Amino acid sequence: MSEERGMTPFEAAFHASAERHERVWTFCVIVMLALLTIGTMFYVVRDYGLVSATGAFYTDPADPAREAAFADGKIVRTGPNAYAVYVVGRAWHWSPDVIRVPAGAEITFYVTSADVLHGFEIQGTAVNLTAVPGVVGSVKYTFRRPGVYHIICNEYCGMLHHAMVARIVVTPSQAVTTGTPS
Repeated sequence: MSEERGMTPFEAAFHASAERHERVWTFCVIVMLALLTIGTMFYVVRDYGLVSATGAFYTDPADPAREAAFADGKIVRTGPNAYAVYVVGRAWHWSPDVIRVPAGAEITFYVTSADVLHGFEIQGTAVNLTAVPGVVGSVKYTFRRPGVYHIICNEYCGMLHHAMVARIVVTPSQAVTTGTPS
């Protein structure tokens, strides 16, 4: 019997082996948790469409808002079931203020600002990006159900920030138009 610890040589060998196994299992659990965390973050960012892209940077912040597509607030059909929507944030309104798209179509929003920072958020969806003067940001989204979705500014932009609201009307048909509601 070992007089230092009060254990037999067999017990001492058993505990040394058990401690080694515990260290190995603890290491394996930590590695698995790290991989699970990284995998979850990758899945959320990639599969939920939370990644937004920047198309270009301009030397004059007002340049993108002057381009024809942004000036007119165009909706362009880019494929059989795909559309590009050009949105500009200006002092307290979005242009276009009403967007009509069919349900199930993949919509690519190209967003910029003509003056200050604006927050482009479509309520009830994962779409949320910052409209920066001189930068064109883009994000894709597919509206599965018909209905009315609101675009709000979630970045304080001045006195009438609370009134900066536009609408996306998702229709079951293929009719697509823009403009002010009558």
